[in-house]
Amino acid sequence: MNATSRLTYLSLAVATLAMVSSFFQSYNYSRNLEVVQRNVIRGEYLRTCRDIIDAYFQIKMRTYAMHEAAGAAGAEPAAPLAQREVEASVFRFGALGTFLANFRDDAVRERYTQLSWKLLAIARETFKQPREAFDKAYGEADTLFGEMNEDCARTARLSFL
Repeated sequence: MNATSRLTYLSLAVATLAMVSSFFQSYNYSRNLEVVQRNVIRGEYLRTCRDIIDAYFQIKMRTYAMHEAAGAAGAEPAAPLAQREVEASVFRFGALGTFLANFRDDAVRERYTQLSWKLLAIARETFKQPREAFDKAYGEADTLFGEMNEDCARTARLSFL
């Protein structure tokens, strides 16, 4: 074997190693990109869970205040602005729930939708009813919310494994 053919084989070997190295770097880059995308999505999901929990308790606090005000005023309707603020909070809750439900199956979507409609009914009418009916309506909402919260907690536990 002469020097020219050795140089040719060496050049081919270097080119092959460079190409294999390039493929390996591309593979690693795509895997790292997938990991980053999953972490961003997981972070947004968990942040939305935190926001929806806060929204739920804000709605609950405001509707309880509206219920107490309606009882103290002799079943007078709540101030329209206060009621609209609670309804706006319910719609925000529904938007956050829709975002979370997009990551889940149809049964979970249905539960999240039922919870939003239940909260809207409480914000619009149930707060005017006697305490037993009001507490019963919130009992149903609390059950649905507990399931939603468990979904969030389960996802949080899985994301730290």
